[in-house]
Amino acid sequence: MNETFDVTVIGGGTTGLYTAFYCGMRDMKTKVIEYQPHLGGKVSFFYPEKKLYDVGGFPGVTGEDLVANVEEQALSIQPAIVTGEKIESIEKLQNDTFALTSTNGEKHFSKTIIVASGLGSFDMQPLQVKGSDAYEGKHIHYTIQQLNQYAGKKTAVVSDSRVGIDWALALEKVASEVHIINHGSDFKSVYEQDVEKLEQSSVYIHRNSKVTELTGSSTELKGMTLNDGQEIAVDDILVYEGLKIDKSLYDQWGLSTDKGRIPVESDMSTNIKGIYAAGDAVVYPHKTMLIGSGFSEAMTAVNGAKKHIDPKAKSQVYSTVIYKHS
Repeated sequence: MNETFDVTVIGGGTTGLYTAFYCGMRDMKTKVIEYQPHLGGKVSFFYPEKKLYDVGGFPGVTGEDLVANVEEQALSIQPAIVTGEKIESIEKLQNDTFALTSTNGEKHFSKTIIVASGLGSFDMQPLQVKGSDAYEGKHIHYTIQQLNQYAGKKTAVVSDSRVGIDWALALEKVASEVHIINHGSDFKSVYEQDVEKLEQSSVYIHRNSKVTELTGSSTELKGMTLNDGQEIAVDDILVYEGLKIDKSLYDQWGLSTDKGRIPVESDMSTNIKGIYAAGDAVVYPHKTMLIGSGFSEAMTAVNGAKKHIDPKAKSQVYSTVIYKHS
């Protein structure tokens, strides 16, 4: 029979991971379910190389390092981790526990649920050109995690947005050569200084250009061909051509929503007793969409879930007491 957890956290981004850690502080058996094949959420996808300055305790930290730290913190309480699963339905059982069913038919059981899955699941738009299938997952990447893997390599970024510019400038620090391929003449969602930095860098800029073919051996990428016939030697390609965003299933789960987000009470409870939410998924008056906000909401949601399971439990705990012998 499937094990019933005290808390199941839906979403393995920074808010979801910190939620899992705080569940451990409240001595609750915890499971994390993440749609992507790895943890880290949007911070690991979009900001891995950029420094964040509005997270408490860090004068400046890259997204990649922040995710690594929050993941290490979460794993210290040994939660069950499930990746590559999307929750399709939630059913409240007669014993007041929940059955969560994923799109692949897997079932999970939990006394409470904390939703930390943002505005829904997303997938990157793939690079679909002649020869690309051979290099998917090996030399074609949709995030810039682990920047050092590109050290000394010839790289290309396919993008028409600020994300692509950020990636190209980060790669310039470690790669031997960087190209950015923009199918238009302008870059989207950028400030003037972003484009100025790119133009002043050593990055080769290709405007009004498209990749038409990738070439190489069966295992190693060697080059790319552009629509003007230009051939470029390249070892790795990073692609950001926009997102395919799947609408959240919050309505389908029975949760009340407001423009795609979940209204919550001051204890982060939703309209379904036993289900809480935190992070970008939630909405309330004066809500801020910040990483630090998600951490605070996570603690509140966990404390609410603890009181739901055990009404006599303390409303909060102190790490200095819990870890006083550490």
